[in-house]
Amino acid sequence: MQIREIQIEDYIQIKELHKKYNLNILDKDEWIKFWQKNPCMLNSDISIPIGWALENAQKRIVGSLFNIPKEYYYDNKKIVTACSHAWIVEDKFRLEAFLLLKNFFSQKNIDVFIVTTANEPTAKIWLRYDAKKMPILTYQNSKFFVLDLEKLIRSFLKRKKIYLGKIIEKFIFYLSYIFLYKKINFWKNVNQSKIVTINTIIDNKFDDFWETYKSEFKYKFLQSRSASWIKWHIQQKIEKNKAWIITVVENKKILGYAICLERNNPKIELKRIIIIDLVSLQDNTEVYRSLIKGCVNESKKRGYHIIEAIGFKNSKNEIFSQFKTFNRKFPIFPFYYKIGKIIDKNFLNSEDAWDPSLIDGDSFL
Repeated sequence: MQIREIQIEDYIQIKELHKKYNLNILDKDEWIKFWQKNPCMLNSDISIPIGWALENAQKRIVGSLFNIPKEYYYDNKKIVTACSHAWIVEDKFRLEAFLLLKNFFSQKNIDVFIVTTANEPTAKIWLRYDAKKMPILTYQNSKFFVLDLEKLIRSFLKRKKIYLGKIIEKFIFYLSYIFLYKKINFWKNVNQSKIVTINTIIDNKFDDFWETYKSEFKYKFLQSRSASWIKWHIQQKIEKNKAWIITVVENKKILGYAICLERNNPKIELKRIIIIDLVSLQDNTEVYRSLIKGCVNESKKRGYHIIEAIGFKNSKNEIFSQFKTFNRKFPIFPFYYKIGKIIDKNFLNSEDAWDPSLIDGDSFL
């Protein structure tokens, strides 16, 4: 067995490995741009591997672990993080899987290691490596709005492999709609005091916003939200009409924005939008409320069945609660971190240092 760094040319084998274990992967062009246009990799003086491959004696890739570098800030200091992504190893080579993680944690120029999509086995392994659970425990919860109850019910039945006739499905829908009418439609009555617009261009207004936001929340562990980083996260999705940014702009300055990303489930015919980021200068409640309602309105207009929000600090979750959202809890807490070479190993222990969202780590993929 051999461990080596993953190269762009490995895409076909990597895709086959993903397919074997029913994991999604970007198409080839998107995948290449994802790695080549990462701002950390473009601007770093050091070589940062995109990941590591486990090869068998025949030079076939039987395992992989990807390494997504990102730029964070805390107390005006730049912090380089590495996020693990798509840790996959074929069943008969599982004992060698730890060699991949050993390479990940051995990176000398990384300040903080994170995983944001841990499952039960990987969470236990990270804890064995002295990782800690991200302290905002509501990250395990989802808040969502139901925009098309009939199609949501149909998707649910398909997922559970429950096959009913159309008449029975209609009966379930009408009965559920009567029972849930107030809750489903409550968001329509929430006041929206700010005008929201959809941004099609990520320009220097976002850089200006980021500099102010970073200064206001200097004691939050914040992923960079400069225009270049936002473009890297979602530009390709915007071009494919699978993402958008809703902003509140006054006097030609951005006061806040929300990023919405399509996360459909074709297997059960579910059309879903996720709010992967929600930020405002001065934590303005009116701006947040207007952005959330704008996201719901736009998702409804585009024909999505649900819109979901995961993560965020407690004060933002309280604003979502004002919309009387539906709630669910995931079985496993997904977000863990491990301090690398930073001297102060306790600065992330407090939940006050965090404002997590799905734009962190690899959750947006």
